[in-house]
Amino acid sequence: MKLREQYQLNKLAKVGEQCVCPSCKSPFEKEHYQQAFCKTRRKTVCKDKYWNLVTPTKRNNTTRISPASKRWSEEQETIREENWEYNPHPFSSDALGQWDD
Repeated sequence: MKLREQYQLNKLAKVGEQCVCPSCKSPFEKEHYQQAFCKTRRKTVCKDKYWNLVTPTKRNNTTRISPASKRWSEEQETIREENWEYNPHPFSSDALGQWDD
């Protein structure tokens, strides 16, 4: 049975009925009316795996960087470049004072 079909069957099932997880294929009893995935794995592993497989834009996308995170990284890089002369690396010869004769 395909992933989407199993997901739909699980959504239509009543609370207390036996279902099969669309991601890991393990059987489980539906405990809540919205439940469609098992709870045999930690946190939301099965749910995340399912949606990453079913959603084409998420498939093979291992490096998702949010715009805010990208902006912060660029700002940090700029700050490091601007302050390089004033704040030398802690293990550089200038910072250690090795060449002060």
